[in-house]
Amino acid sequence: MGIIDEGEGAAEKFGDLFGPDFEVRALDPDCLNERQCADQASPHMLLYVCRDHGEIARERIERIRFLWPRTIVILLMPAVQGEDQIREATYIPAHKVVFKPHSRQRIYSIVENYRSLIIAGDGQGRGDILLSCLMELAGGMRPELYVAYNRLTPFILSICEKLGCDWRRVQRVFTLFLVLLSNMDDQSAGVLMRGAGSKKGMVRDAYNQLRMLADLLSMSEPTEGMGEGLKYVLKRYDGQGLPDDDVSGGDIPGASRIVRVLLDYNSLLQDGKSVAQALSIMRWHKDWYDPEVLGVLANILGEEGRQYTREVYPLGLTPGMVVAEDVYGEVDGKRVKVISRNEVLSEDAVDYLQRHSDDILDITEPIKIVEDTAEEVTV
Repeated sequence: MGIIDEGEGAAEKFGDLFGPDFEVRALDPDCLNERQCADQASPHMLLYVCRDHGEIARERIERIRFLWPRTIVILLMPAVQGEDQIREATYIPAHKVVFKPHSRQRIYSIVENYRSLIIAGDGQGRGDILLSCLMELAGGMRPELYVAYNRLTPFILSICEKLGCDWRRVQRVFTLFLVLLSNMDDQSAGVLMRGAGSKKGMVRDAYNQLRMLADLLSMSEPTEGMGEGLKYVLKRYDGQGLPDDDVSGGDIPGASRIVRVLLDYNSLLQDGKSVAQALSIMRWHKDWYDPEVLGVLANILGEEGRQYTREVYPLGLTPGMVVAEDVYGEVDGKRVKVISRNEVLSEDAVDYLQRHSDDILDITEPIKIVEDTAEEVTV
């Protein structure tokens, strides 16, 4: 494995991570010329840690692919800032483009996926690579699917490890589902992405396309499980939803239950909800989801999933609320701190703020408060 690092410390970090499985060596991108590459064996895999979204990385990867055509190139880029950057990434000839966050677990799972292609004599890993490539191409035209793919893929590995199930099977169902959506119109894709929260009448026509693909996959023994997993992605844990049958609870395929939890979580984030708000809303609709899967997701999210902030105008404040940040007002023309961060509002404090926010304190903006996900939030 070769590592090109434009960042700080990535080469050492990934060297420690992959040292047991690969012979890892750091490479200088400015020294990769035809003569030097000819003098050394091409690495099976190359991790390129890019500092920005510029043309330099694209040109270097084009040169690497020309000099080492059999090397699998994984490009690690900064966090995506917009749809334009996603589209630009589709023109970079890397086998896999990964935007931040670059967690060790996520990168390890990606490398393991490609490693299966390198070592599999029977071609078992080629289907996974093909699906991943199809998703990369689809993401160029449908950025929201690309964002969902990159956001949720790391959770699949983590959830499956904790539940003791085959993460590759879940990943295949998830990727197939998104690839299918990329070929639908925006409305159909939208209702399937939000299946558990959509009206049955709106989702039925779109579901027919999903069912046809599931039926085709079920006809072949190697993909039979994938077909069943796809068929039940829209099924709620309580048995409501499509398909119309008596299947519910643990009888729903495990891959379907995991994918549904992650897709609804992603939809809530895209709607502007925080991580904790999204979990709270899903707990409110607890009959929709496998409680074990939802609980594992909450544990993975940790502190970020336990508390969230929301904005409340003074008249909406109630005793017991916790202030998320310092609150300042104007007194005699001077800016003074009225409430400190993490302060629990007393009845007197709420009464004072509500009576004097306009005439004395000149507090015109809402106040940020912290709430725990135990506070159930409705959509």
